[in-house]
Amino acid sequence: MMVAERYQLQQLLGQGMMSVVWLAYDSQARENVVLKIMTAIPEDERRNNKARQRFHREIEIARGLQHPHILPIINYGYINYEGHQVPFLVSPYVREGSLANLMRDRPPWQYWSLEQTADAILQAAESLWYLHTRTPQIVHQDVKPGNFLFRSVNSAQRAVDLYLCDFGISRWLPASKMMASELLGTFAYMAPEQVERKIDCASDQYALAIMACYLLTGQLPLQAPTNEAYVEAHLHELPIPPRVLNPTRIRSPEIDSVIMRALEKKPEQRFATILEFGKAFQRAIMGALQQRATDITEREELAFAKTLYLEERKGARVVLSSEVVRPLVLDPPDPAEERVLDEPLPAKPEKMVVVVGSNEEMALPMVPLTLPMRCDLPARPRMLTWSYNGESLACPLYGHAPVVLSKNGDMQFVQTKHAQSATGLSWSPDGQVLAVSVQGEVRFWDNIAQEMLSLVLSFKIRTVESVSWSSRGQLAVWAEKQIFIYSLSPVVLKGIQVPVPLIIESEVMRCGNAAGLSWSPDGTRLAAGGSNGGIVCWSIGDRLPVWQVAAPGQKVHSLVWSADGRWLIGALRDNRVVGWDARRRESEFVWEKLPTMPRMLSISASGYIAMASSENRLLFGFLSEPAPSATFPGQLLVAWSPRGAVLATLDAQREMSVMLWQG
Repeated sequence: MMVAERYQLQQLLGQGMMSVVWLAYDSQARENVVLKIMTAIPEDERRNNKARQRFHREIEIARGLQHPHILPIINYGYINYEGHQVPFLVSPYVREGSLANLMRDRPPWQYWSLEQTADAILQAAESLWYLHTRTPQIVHQDVKPGNFLFRSVNSAQRAVDLYLCDFGISRWLPASKMMASELLGTFAYMAPEQVERKIDCASDQYALAIMACYLLTGQLPLQAPTNEAYVEAHLHELPIPPRVLNPTRIRSPEIDSVIMRALEKKPEQRFATILEFGKAFQRAIMGALQQRATDITEREELAFAKTLYLEERKGARVVLSSEVVRPLVLDPPDPAEERVLDEPLPAKPEKMVVVVGSNEEMALPMVPLTLPMRCDLPARPRMLTWSYNGESLACPLYGHAPVVLSKNGDMQFVQTKHAQSATGLSWSPDGQVLAVSVQGEVRFWDNIAQEMLSLVLSFKIRTVESVSWSSRGQLAVWAEKQIFIYSLSPVVLKGIQVPVPLIIESEVMRCGNAAGLSWSPDGTRLAAGGSNGGIVCWSIGDRLPVWQVAAPGQKVHSLVWSADGRWLIGALRDNRVVGWDARRRESEFVWEKLPTMPRMLSISASGYIAMASSENRLLFGFLSEPAPSATFPGQLLVAWSPRGAVLATLDAQREMSVMLWQG
């Protein structure tokens, strides 16, 4: 029987750049199947040869796979399609479709239990682990909901059986390192090294972690409006933890920790294998369910506690009884009620908050702050930076032009070229001009005149992450392995002539985030914290030797100076906050074994440290204290005003709202 006669086309299921997918009837097997056919373009034989090679590779990869969670191919060969002899492959027809269909029709974050979600991710991890353990290894390179077909099971532990499919851009990995000739994949799920065309099994783990976050919360941990913006996000932005994306459903820091580790920018910092990730994710889910069950049990026991003795006095007679008090109905607490503070806090805290550390528990009081203003933003901010005079707060946003907030609540937009891609902001000493890092450039915005200035600093890199303007008018720009320091007077800012910079070689250190550069308050010293954990401090204009503050180790998330310039304080990835005495050049302060990874630090004029993380509370303490001593609702970002006790942070419930608290 001829191939064209055997497979009778029924319905077009999908169409890509180089192939079409049909529902077909197999007259020989007497069943519906899926027929994938390469499409040829007339008079473009070069493109057709490339498509043919890729299709042959897909067949060779897929026909050698046998795994319960991988869709097999049941036939392949050549077929005449639209006047061309082209390759085809046949696979079983799975009627219910892909996880992408399910997410549209019956969203797992609404209908699946956490246990069912963990089971689905473990199935996916097992199928990909099978690929990664072949000889040579196979990298799928396009892990996403649309490439997992499903059959419903609907048991308490399992919602679906999953089947990995579509090996159209999969590659063999004959060596530990390999480069691709072109960028292929789905941008929303693309690992940083895949963006750079490096082929690595860890890229599948990164994509699966994004899928896991989506199934859990209904949102992607990295969000962007365009493919180009997704590239920047994967390379440079911090992902949003599940508890921030969906705090009503996800409350476990362990789940956050597993997802965030699998989403590390560097492949070697993720789990050793994708199977380890799948198992760790399942353990975190089961631990969260056990903790939730324990909490419910404790509430029920409290609700049904009985009074052993009730006294009724009638004259001189005392009657003792052991009646059971009618139980109180205790509803589970509403996270929104717990986390949103719309009323001023009492001057003295009425309750203690328990912070669980590695070895002990700390009962922390609430910081007595009152709420003067809430600012709802059009997108989530990347950072918060006050002007030197404390009058304005600037916020670069994800996928949106930056905003500047004034103390009275007015909001203005920064309208430089490429403003929507801004990654960092820094104020001039007079509080009038903002330096804006955008797409390998630094542009300048006059916030008083509301206009873009002519001066542009250009760099031969894709993204400038960190800029910092000193009180002496020197702007530091960290561009990959070099730090450029420009002296920018008001006259220079209004011209187009770029001044000659002082260049510092950062060598192996590279910027890890927008908070990687920090000038001392007097503008004489510049500290830099790298993604490799190293911290270096330079004395600008002096002949003092370079101060190697910290050797490479754990990634530096944030660097700040105390108001008097004596202390340099860093937030490190290994759950520590460390302070160095800048006069003695020694480490003399440390908070270690913190219950959460510090993301952002700020220190008030009085020396009160505020620490933000992915949790929905801030931690506070003084340099003289061995551990945080207070807490307050907030998340991800924090910034004390340099003039007056005003604290800016993100709302504990809504990451697109900036809260300005008065101390």
